[in-house]
Amino acid sequence: AEAVFSGAEPVVDPDGRLLLRRTTATPDGLTAGGAVLAAREETTDPGAAAPPELTAPLRARGILLGHVTVRRAPRRGAYEAADLDLLREIAARASLALDNARSYTREHRAAVGLQRSLLPPSEAGNAAVTTAGAYLPADSSTGVGGDWFDVIPLSSARVALVAGDVVGHGLGASATMGRLRTAVRTLADLDLDPEELLVHLDDLVAELVVEDGEPEGAEWRPLAIGGTCVYAVYDAVSGRCAVASAGHPPPAVVDPDGRVTYVPVSPGPPLGVSGVPFEATEIELRPGSILALCTDGLLEEIGGDLDGG
Repeated sequence: AEAVFSGAEPVVDPDGRLLLRRTTATPDGLTAGGAVLAAREETTDPGAAAPPELTAPLRARGILLGHVTVRRAPRRGAYEAADLDLLREIAARASLALDNARSYTREHRAAVGLQRSLLPPSEAGNAAVTTAGAYLPADSSTGVGGDWFDVIPLSSARVALVAGDVVGHGLGASATMGRLRTAVRTLADLDLDPEELLVHLDDLVAELVVEDGEPEGAEWRPLAIGGTCVYAVYDAVSGRCAVASAGHPPPAVVDPDGRVTYVPVSPGPPLGVSGVPFEATEIELRPGSILALCTDGLLEEIGGDLDGG
């Protein structure tokens, strides 16, 4: 047969999916895909021939991710056509797994970046309160969720404290969280009471969910519907705090002496579910008290028991 490649030269098979390299330079040919491959040069020392190799590309969506190479033990003989088919299958499955991992990593990084850009600084202060916040996923295997918190300065030495949670995980949940957070900030500028603000937010979610089959409906239906939110307004002058909840866990109050209680707020329905009016609860916060807001991920981590936290 006519020599078609040298000892270390890669050869692409007819379907373009396999690279075949033969490192043993002997006059014997190797058949693959109907083509006879033979060495262009003979070795000066036939006894020192290297074992043959098969190399297949790891390719997904037209992108070359890498290669997988297998080498046969010395003196085990040449590869056969069945070996080529097996290597193709292994490379195809490995390529799919690598591509999925790359896609997950890209989406996870994008979701984390989006979420962090939307959350307030971990520590902040104003005339009314000193705040601190953190986002710590309860289960890193589920990806970035739609949890958020916010601190919104209001007029007359008041401040709004917000925590919310969007159904689902990933980039879609983070994007939906950003839209709800922006809506809460816009409504807060209207100087609404907590229960009134949640009514408007509930109406907004219901309006955003359009009929199935439209692009916006496909994005919002599984995410915005069923989301939760707690909204509290603290008045530093009177020391009073009004709290309303849309299906969200109640805030905890840590008194200056260390005693922990929970705000007896009506949980209310989740956003966009029923249109039932929300109710607000007003409490007094002594100087030095801590009002702690969280999402249900914390409760899931401690088994769903408020007292366990």
